[in-house]
Amino acid sequence: MVAIDAPADGRRLHPVSPVIDVITWLPRMWPLVFVALSRSWGPLVLGSAVAVFAVVGGVRWATTTYAFDGRELVVASGLWNRTVRRAPVDRVQQVDVVRKLRHQALGVSLVQVKLADAGPLGGDIALDVLSIAEAESMKVALEQARRSAVLGDGVAASVPPPPEHELLRVSDTLLAVGGVTGASLLFVPAGVFALMSMLDDARLDDDAGRVLGDLSVVVGGLGFVIVSIGVAAVVSVLRSHGYRMARRATDLVIERGLLERRATVVPLARVQVVVLHQNLVRRRLGLASVDVATAGRLTGEGSGSANDSVPVVRLADASAVVRVAMGARDVPDADRATVPVAIRRLVRRRFIVGAAATIWVPIVFGVPWSWVTLVAAAAGAASGVPAGRARRHGIGADAVIVESGVVAWRSAVVPLDRVQSWSVTQSPFQRRHGLHHVSIHVSGVRTVRVLDVSAAQSAALVSALRRSVG
Repeated sequence: MVAIDAPADGRRLHPVSPVIDVITWLPRMWPLVFVALSRSWGPLVLGSAVAVFAVVGGVRWATTTYAFDGRELVVASGLWNRTVRRAPVDRVQQVDVVRKLRHQALGVSLVQVKLADAGPLGGDIALDVLSIAEAESMKVALEQARRSAVLGDGVAASVPPPPEHELLRVSDTLLAVGGVTGASLLFVPAGVFALMSMLDDARLDDDAGRVLGDLSVVVGGLGFVIVSIGVAAVVSVLRSHGYRMARRATDLVIERGLLERRATVVPLARVQVVVLHQNLVRRRLGLASVDVATAGRLTGEGSGSANDSVPVVRLADASAVVRVAMGARDVPDADRATVPVAIRRLVRRRFIVGAAATIWVPIVFGVPWSWVTLVAAAAGAASGVPAGRARRHGIGADAVIVESGVVAWRSAVVPLDRVQSWSVTQSPFQRRHGLHHVSIHVSGVRTVRVLDVSAAQSAALVSALRRSVG
């Protein structure tokens, strides 16, 4: 029988860890806080809730230990169900040192060790919280151990850690522009929708309607647009203020954030795919965002999502980041266009989808409204041509590049030596035209798909993928 217990030399988290737990959970219990503030017995209930959170946090702190011996990180936790998790250093994807506002207020840090996303425990080991000095020491120790795993103990010991070479900085002005042209612009509309739902649940929607009724449509709409733009710009700056990317030999070092300061170390040897995003506005302005994804992380949102490795930057700088992240590998051109039969198929599909999505309009409102269905079907068909032409891919000696999208353009570069497997599928409709979907599977990352390629293109892709595994 194997005993499950903490390592003998295990260390505890910082003693303020229970306080962080209380600060974290109380905002999530805002309905209880709201009720407590409006009732005479509220302070007693609120105090009891704080005490319960503090006790639970204290038990978690007392039963959690961690240790790192240079080869593996071991974290033991749990009272009733005891868990000991071990992560070899050569499986670490990246290391983040995060200082949210609550951490900054108490002078501590959160260390996130990201692994390939697998199993019920997910892909992260979170040490929340450590002192600032302990967090930096842990990051340095993991970096040194990873260098030893790559270079060998003797070489790593004799070669000092290399200096950082700064790749780029992003100004607050550019971050504000990125917020206005990216996904952050949706925060206010989403917030207004959530607020109206809450007012409706609280039966206060009539009062809100009377207040808003005093405003003209023009003034209200203009104010909404101004607030949306302002909030998007401010949120983007707060998230990525002081953005800096540097290269330290085999690692990318990324620092960002004002209220939540984050320092991320991304090993170049762990990069699985590099994705460059542009929407229509950013393409016009020559801007882009970049996501350098390891096996433990890929944002999936793109176009300025909160967790992009580079939230917004000039296109030339974005291309330079892609080349650095790819290391010595050559990035091919996307010189293989979609075949004409695939474009025609996409036009037909979008025509059918547009018609099917709006066929209910003339059924419900009468035959005169049939123009809605006709316009939707025609618009869908018209959009199929540029969407089909935007689907391109390229095959190089070291990587495959896949491009797609018109409104939200995306270019994914996959190193061939990171490909885990691939699959080729063909529906009955594709079989009529000799088309295929080729899916490229990379560790911990969503599948990169090359859609509607011809038989010759599919064979060339599969040949390159086979060559990558010898």
